[in-house]
Amino acid sequence: MSARQDELAFMPMIAVRDAIANGDLCPLNYVDHLLVRIEELDQSIHSFVACDADRARERARHLRDTRKRSEGHSSIGRLFGVPYAVKDIIDVKGYPTTAQSRIMPAVPASTNAPVIDRLDASGGVCLGKLTLYEFAIGGSPEFDLPWPPARNPWNLEYMAGSSSSGSGAALAAGLVPLTIGTDTGGSIRSPSMMNGVVGLKPTHGSLDMSGVFPLAPSMDTVGPMARSVADIFEAFAVMTNTSAKGEKLRILEKFNLGIVRHFHETDLTCDISVSDAIEKCADAANSAGWTINDVNLSPLRSFDSAGRVTMISEAFTIHKDWLSEKPDLYGVNAAEFLMSGAFISAEEYLRAQNVRRRLTQEVEEALEQHDALLTAVSTLPPCRIDDPNALQRLAAAAVRIPANVTGHPAVAIPTGLSGDGLPIGVQLIGRKHDERKLLRIAADMEQMLGFTSTHPYPNRRRR
Repeated sequence: MSARQDELAFMPMIAVRDAIANGDLCPLNYVDHLLVRIEELDQSIHSFVACDADRARERARHLRDTRKRSEGHSSIGRLFGVPYAVKDIIDVKGYPTTAQSRIMPAVPASTNAPVIDRLDASGGVCLGKLTLYEFAIGGSPEFDLPWPPARNPWNLEYMAGSSSSGSGAALAAGLVPLTIGTDTGGSIRSPSMMNGVVGLKPTHGSLDMSGVFPLAPSMDTVGPMARSVADIFEAFAVMTNTSAKGEKLRILEKFNLGIVRHFHETDLTCDISVSDAIEKCADAANSAGWTINDVNLSPLRSFDSAGRVTMISEAFTIHKDWLSEKPDLYGVNAAEFLMSGAFISAEEYLRAQNVRRRLTQEVEEALEQHDALLTAVSTLPPCRIDDPNALQRLAAAAVRIPANVTGHPAVAIPTGLSGDGLPIGVQLIGRKHDERKLLRIAADMEQMLGFTSTHPYPNRRRR
């Protein structure tokens, strides 16, 4: 791939949309460019499980002709001509929803999930379905599933995060400017951090989950992933069918930021590159005139315990018939995770919900005093894809579950690279149903850190 080809592939989503709307970029030519890139690069990255090139070209050709017939921009949608790809646990009409599992029937979905309908109605072009960990259950990379695990484009010997691994890897490789993932315990934010992109877990319940195969319904969310906060802002407005017309994302307000240091300083063991990233954010915000305070919440283990009991119990309820009828069709990681739900009693589940209510109130009170809370996403950089201890190491490093336990929105943004040249990042947790303000805060911090123009090509290590 030439530098010019990389430049086109890594154009911001909004810039792609505007160039197509202005007639400076043909949607069919752009889709063709990405399809060639997918063909050449994804043989080693493995981010896609299905890519219908003919269907994508037909859609792009239709949009090209629509653009030629239109006068002005009145009939052009807000994602007009923008290619996107979808985690393969979300229904897209004409594609089977495999959930990266042998359990699922290979039958094409008859309808789109509502969130996909909104992307299409706004002019989006679906390129295909993206890989994940089986049934969106996080953990370490699995090699006993229908498709190989996605690899990290920054270094193909490293993992791409879980469970929306393909969604993060495809963005980092410049294969697509927008992806859609799901997040039950960090599955948007983990691959966002590990691939150096931006990912939003919205407020629980803010988006229709119909057509999304559930993991734990009381914690499941669907959300956008992209290479900048501005692109996330626009995509989320489309997904929620709300207007952001004329609204400035970066307003240079002086925010009040709470830092939950004990999550990474005392609750977990933290790699120095991650703790340095958090301090880098705090210093940048302080220099910009923000108010910075330390915030103490319950120990991370309280969030983790309540979230884990909830997730495993709800997931087991969904899968128990399949586990009884055809357990051998599950991968090892998913089977072990799901079967552990058989040992969780109703009393334990109800107790976990009481803890969730208490923790939610605790976070609500912290956010009454602060515009957002800053934490790590993970206290470790990405692990090697062949690390036999990855599951245990990553589980002991995760700082994502609090936002799922309480239902608050959270956005992961990249901050830089570790000493090994792998992405690291932080997350911001905001007030419920106020993603716009959360994204404004994230956009200002993104500008301070200046990482989003960085991508792994052409200097990433090839396998």
